[in-house]
Formats: sequence, structure tokens, C-alpha cells
Amino acid sequence: MILKKDFFFVRHGQTDHNRFLDKVDHEDISLNVIGKEQAKNLAPLIAGLCIQTICCSPLRRAKETKQLLLPNSVHLEINDLGECTSQIWKEMTLLGSKVLISGSETTKCYLHRAKQGINEALSQQGPVLIVAHGGIHWAICCWMGIIEHDWIIDNCQLVHFSINCLGGWQAKIL
Repeated sequence: MILKKDFFFVRHGQTDHNRFLDKVDHEDISLNVIGKEQAKNLAPLIAGLCIQTICCSPLRRAKETKQLLLPNSVHLEINDLGECTSQIWKEMTLLGSKVLISGSETTKCYLHRAKQGINEALSQQGPVLIVAHGGIHWAICCWMGIIEHDWIIDNCQLVHFSINCLGGWQAKIL
């Protein structure tokens, strides 16, 4: 279960390895020029959110995005917010929400790790901003049973996760 607390999520800016639709495994790489511009362009919107805590993946591309979004802020680095492998990504996107039941042990382990990272972030003073990866966003949507929102988002896309009037989760791209 994910802690019931509104929060914001942003996927890191573009890298040379993820500018195409196919997900590939890669080293801990930096943002490319487009990714840096994406983060700089998103910064004014982020600045208006009154964020109290920033939680970030330990991978360079997420930390660089955070730094460009909120340059004078401290963040909490959470190892469990790291990205999945391309094999896990393929399995998650193939099985959809059924992955929690039918997925391989490796994929289930990733999803449980992601849930731990999300809950660690949400246990912090809010509003919380999580800066991480497409796989983490997908895991958030899966655990929350999000509908009417694409589980696959673009680089540097900002999403507000909130609780609706029925007590369920909803997501909105800002």
C-alpha cells in the first residue's frame, strides 16, 4: 500500500540513451542538452508549488534534473527510487497491472523496492516532489491502480498525484 498523501513526481530530463521510445539499459549517465533545457523550462512551474521535501533517485540524470529544477535546495537521495532494467520494463508494460500477480520474481522485487522508495519519500514533510524515472512512475501508477492517466510519461513531465473524493488515487499532468 502507498501512503495516502498528495505529492508531485517528475521524470528526469532526456539523455542520449532515452531519446527514442525503446528502453535500453545504460550506465549512470548525464542529461543531454535537450534534457537540461527541459528541466530549466519546468523550473518556474516547480518553484510555484511550495515543495517542502525533494526526494531523488541516486542516478545522475535524476540528480541533475533536481539541481536544474531547484538549484538551491537540499534533497533526500533514496536508493529505492532507482530505475528498472529494460527486461523488467518490457515485462511491466506487457502485463500491465497483472504484473503484481503474474510477473517474474525479479520484476515483483523491483515493484516492491519502488513501493518502499515511494513510501520513504511520502513519509517526509510535504508537499513532496519525487524526481526519478519512468519505471518508478509506472510502479506508482500500478500500485495505486491509477486509471485515466498514461502510465508511461515523457522526460521532464510533471505529475500531481492526489486523493479523489472517493478516497482513491488520481493523477494529473501539470
